[in-house]
Amino acid sequence: MPDEARVVIFDLDGTLLAVNSFPRWIRFLLAGRMPGLSPGRRIALSLGTARLLARRKLGRLDHEGFKARVQALWRASGADEAALAPFVASLRGQIRPAFAPLLARVATGEIAAVLATAAPADYAEPLGAALGFRHILATPSPAPAGLAGNTGAVKRDRVLALLAHLGWERRARVFFTDHEEDLPLILDCAVIGWFGPAVQLTQLIAPASALHPCLDASPAQLAALLERAA
Repeated sequence: MPDEARVVIFDLDGTLLAVNSFPRWIRFLLAGRMPGLSPGRRIALSLGTARLLARRKLGRLDHEGFKARVQALWRASGADEAALAPFVASLRGQIRPAFAPLLARVATGEIAAVLATAAPADYAEPLGAALGFRHILATPSPAPAGLAGNTGAVKRDRVLALLAHLGWERRARVFFTDHEEDLPLILDCAVIGWFGPAVQLTQLIAPASALHPCLDASPAQLAALLERAA
């Protein structure tokens, strides 16, 4: 039966994944090995990514500007989900094993869940769908006017708007995350499963009773956190 008492919000990089997906995506684009994409388009995508990476390393692009331009390159290449499939498969291999039982419950609809990430929607949405998520918020491409990356207050506001749209705004919120940039959303959640460094955990301005270190948590311990949100 569906759990109608709570909603579980999952961050992606450093939380569900034990790694940061974005640098891996850049390496994937530089390598240019995309099934179904013509050699000319692969080369153009690889060279374009290399040029943007050089600008980023020289300080001529900030992270969000770099990400937006890489997303535009990907979109312009005409690549589809088949071209992305090897990358999505590689990321699935980086899912923290302790999350497997919770993800199985997400996939069956037993758990009301949202995947909320700053990662590009270009690959975060196919990955999230492959993991069983029905609701995915990522950095869109192209981004609507005035919308920055899906981080900080932007991420909080988009999550809360989605919950209201789904009629889940009164449900207790459990949030798995690893980054202090998520503090705006952390402060709006009842239970936080923390995958970041312990030193950051002690520095977060949030109710101590809501914060739970999870880097070494077992599947049973992660599942038990859901019961703390009533």
